[in-house]
Amino acid sequence: MTKFNRVLLVQLLHHEGPLKGTDPFISAGLGYIAESLNREGIEHDYFDIGFGNIHSLLSKIEEFEPDLIGIRMMTFLYRKNYAIIKTIKTRFKDIKIVVGGPHISTMRKMVLEECEEIDFGIVLEGEETIIELCSGKELDAIKGLIYRENGTVRYTGNREFIRNLDEVSYPKYKGFPLDRYFTSENTPIPIITSRGCPYKCIYCPVALAIGSKFRARGATNVVDELEYWYSKGHVVFSILDDNFTLVRKRVYEICDEIERRGLKGLTITCGNGVRADKVDKPLLQRMKEVGFTHLSFGVEAANNSVLHNLKKGEDIADIERAVRLACELGFSVELFFMVGSPTETWEDIEDSVKLTLRYPITNVKFFNIIPYPHTELHDWLEKNNYLVYSPEDYLNNSSIHDEKPLFFTPELSISDRVKALRYTRGVSKLIRKREHMKKFERYGVLADVLSTLAVSDLVENRLMTYSFTRRLLRKFGRLLTRSKSY
Repeated sequence: MTKFNRVLLVQLLHHEGPLKGTDPFISAGLGYIAESLNREGIEHDYFDIGFGNIHSLLSKIEEFEPDLIGIRMMTFLYRKNYAIIKTIKTRFKDIKIVVGGPHISTMRKMVLEECEEIDFGIVLEGEETIIELCSGKELDAIKGLIYRENGTVRYTGNREFIRNLDEVSYPKYKGFPLDRYFTSENTPIPIITSRGCPYKCIYCPVALAIGSKFRARGATNVVDELEYWYSKGHVVFSILDDNFTLVRKRVYEICDEIERRGLKGLTITCGNGVRADKVDKPLLQRMKEVGFTHLSFGVEAANNSVLHNLKKGEDIADIERAVRLACELGFSVELFFMVGSPTETWEDIEDSVKLTLRYPITNVKFFNIIPYPHTELHDWLEKNNYLVYSPEDYLNNSSIHDEKPLFFTPELSISDRVKALRYTRGVSKLIRKREHMKKFERYGVLADVLSTLAVSDLVENRLMTYSFTRRLLRKFGRLLTRSKSY
């Protein structure tokens, strides 16, 4: 079989709109793949289309001359990314293309059936699969691989999950344009300390994309990664885990190890959502002591009946307890809700709004529910003919994906859902304005004007998507602070 000696890793689109000037995110997934290639001595390079366009990507391929292009794909905008892949293949017919990431792990063989320019797909964890592919191992002997044979798309079956994650090298992003990702001392380094989600929430595609078997890195290994970046001057970190506090003993061990090594001045956020039933006051206090500052809770609904139907596995008492404790301990607290879950009524939505206003949280996001293919929610909606758009439509168009109800239920019509989305977005703005008022209170009568401007659509949806604007506003804020102190 063919061996691959030069691999170009590519991050494709993950949002719509103009790319130039926006902040692409560094892919920890591709960072792990790069470490695997580096360990085996396989030459590789990296390109993020968020820093350029299709023409600069083609130029990079021509310059680096890879024999394999490894692409990470999200499901959102998959049609546009298929078009980019087709353009690559049209220009470089002899270069093989392998795709990994959430889209291929969720949709499997369908991806290669829809996009004939993709040669291989890697399902779930790719660190071992990519190495076996590059080594020239027989394709049918590589677990976790999708490939073509005589025009037929075949899948070799799931690879056994990596049991000991401490054996996997954490990303150091050598060859990545770190100066463009980490544009200030406040840009967080992404950290993944565990994999897999054992829960069965009906709306969530995470278990499909990363597996349902929970595995975690040891405390020493996690803090090794923190210390690596700490030694390079980085003190801000973002934990990307879906279940960081699932094993409380491990969190205590991580906190103890941070303290033992004297890593002072850390700012650590858990912005991907922490389960409320997996924290208590002693744990939150310990986390706060070593630098954890921000927690996001995936509440979804403030009604036990709706939570039960979502198979969330939590009740509202657990959620309110955790939110109250986190606020009392001084965390920046963000809440996530979904608008219009199955069986949810307008009264249930009001319960969510009341919970939001009851606590001094810093932010709240009310999400338009996205029925991802192969989730229980999608299958239920399809069976009952409640879908308004097809997945192909709403997964490839942000104006539908973000703003329009994608389905209806007997409890909430389309028009009710439009009103609910508008109403909850107003509540979200109110919470953010309240938070800005605290920051601007030193400016007296100007505080209300500045806070209103800060949460306006022009600032939040347009200007604040550009890193240049954010840097400019931060400098302006510092100048205002200095002038006020004189």
